[in-house]
Amino acid sequence: MGTRRIPRIAVVTMGHAPRPDVMDEIRPLLGEATLDEFGALDNDSEDLIAKSAPCHDELSYLTRLRDGRHVIVEAGFVTSRTEALVTELDGQNFDLIILAMTGMRARLATRTPLIHGQDALDAWISALTASNSRIGIIFPLASQQSAASESDYGTMLKSSLASIGGSQSSDLTQAIDRVSGADLIVMNSVGYTSGMAQQVERSSGRPVVTACRIIGSTARLRLSEIAGKPLDLQATTYTGAELLRRLPQAALDSLTRRETEVLVQVLEGAANKFIGRTLGISHRTVEIHRSRAMVKLGASSTPELIRRALRQPNR
Repeated sequence: MGTRRIPRIAVVTMGHAPRPDVMDEIRPLLGEATLDEFGALDNDSEDLIAKSAPCHDELSYLTRLRDGRHVIVEAGFVTSRTEALVTELDGQNFDLIILAMTGMRARLATRTPLIHGQDALDAWISALTASNSRIGIIFPLASQQSAASESDYGTMLKSSLASIGGSQSSDLTQAIDRVSGADLIVMNSVGYTSGMAQQVERSSGRPVVTACRIIGSTARLRLSEIAGKPLDLQATTYTGAELLRRLPQAALDSLTRRETEVLVQVLEGAANKFIGRTLGISHRTVEIHRSRAMVKLGASSTPELIRRALRQPNR
């Protein structure tokens, strides 16, 4: 009689490990998986890191040292350290490597499945802007804000800045004002916690999602694909079932049981073939159920349905 193997995951952050602020956000999304933490700058002294501070207005990152202090480091220094660390981890038989960081856009080739934090955010934001959602993005640094403005998200964006550490409340209050009118607000740094997100949500009256939630949810789906079936993971935010529950009950009552099962997985980003394997039906049958459900709910696309759900209050 076989036993279920618990997946091993390497979580890489920009600065020094440990990062309890990051791990406390990601760990609940990944269930029984074993998480090992690594910091890209773990082997660098504080003096060397201080010498790597940006001299002008070049791209830089905000990260945290092991003593809890936040520092700003030049992007190239962090990127080179991250590339070397990921290469090392790639040969250590992890089931998944998670880059729990935003801003860095370097391409990393690995044999081990890799969740690139910035790629996960880019895909999530692009999908919503494609459905004409206005997305408010809060960044920790001006250089990251400028870099993001040059990316191909579309035109439905508003952005602002709020530092991490120091006078957070004051900075967040100002940032909320500058992203007012957005349909949804994304807090684009793993240093933004769920507590900060709740503050923004209360003040803005808009749904808020953090970078850690997006990265952790993406990793959760990738683990399911690796396993070939849904893992027994308990998500704490925005699962497909939770998104559906936000929609009007009258619309949900029109769905068949199978349409509901399909739509739950669609809202979690699963592909038709994966859903078919999970439910024991063909991917063409999945397409039929998916299409009928979307018609009944009056949605033309999955991003539109997600946007509609996120704009509704919890029930």
